[in-house]
Amino acid sequence: MISNTDAYAVWRSHSQQMLDFAILVTTAAPQLAHALGEHDSGRPTFLATNPGFQPSATPYATERRALPAHEDVMGATLLLSTFSYFETYFFSAIEEVLAFHGGEDAIEASMRSQLAPRTWDAESATALSRLRHKFSKNRADRFRKFTREMRGKGLAWPSQRFMLFGLKQAVAQQQRWRAHQIPDLSADLLVLPFTADERKRFHKIREDRNHIAHGKALKFDLKKAVQASKFLRDLAMKVDQHVVEHFLLVERYAH
Repeated sequence: MISNTDAYAVWRSHSQQMLDFAILVTTAAPQLAHALGEHDSGRPTFLATNPGFQPSATPYATERRALPAHEDVMGATLLLSTFSYFETYFFSAIEEVLAFHGGEDAIEASMRSQLAPRTWDAESATALSRLRHKFSKNRADRFRKFTREMRGKGLAWPSQRFMLFGLKQAVAQQQRWRAHQIPDLSADLLVLPFTADERKRFHKIREDRNHIAHGKALKFDLKKAVQASKFLRDLAMKVDQHVVEHFLLVERYAH
């Protein structure tokens, strides 16, 4: 049985690696600062060299310059990365759903088969004719009666007939989707609306990400970045559970 999308497995791995890296950096930086202090005092201490980079003219000048702001820079990097991972996860999960059902053409064929004209028996034809009237509260019981008679008979109701257009529009616009559309796509395409608090928090994180990515400042409070990472993790888990439960069902023999 499927428990998670492949997209979620990638998201979980990448976001955890990034969080692990943040822990590594913020643990190692104070250790380095201590070692440099010991070195400056003339006490014997171990200082590693870094063969991956050109050494500074003054030994460890780059490290000394970076140490005071390392938490703010790490916070910005963590926020940038985890938001990008979430954005990639969300769009990849939708692509995975389409592929699971054979792609756009296969889904369209399935939908068209459900919308195909049908031949109705006399009882069903009568019920349908009774439903072809303008709604009136005075006749609500009759409408309910004839609606019940059509249940389980494969009738494609008018609201269902709009869905094919929705599918084609969604796929056509897929390459133009942007992060700010994620809450609306979740509500309208996945039928999973974010709560008001989730929507507000998501857009605040997105704005903070844009502030960093557009060169305003490469700094962000590390604790807030960790909190944002946890929020996005919980949101990804919520979306993924919904996708698995409602969209990753074999439908091939249902119609």
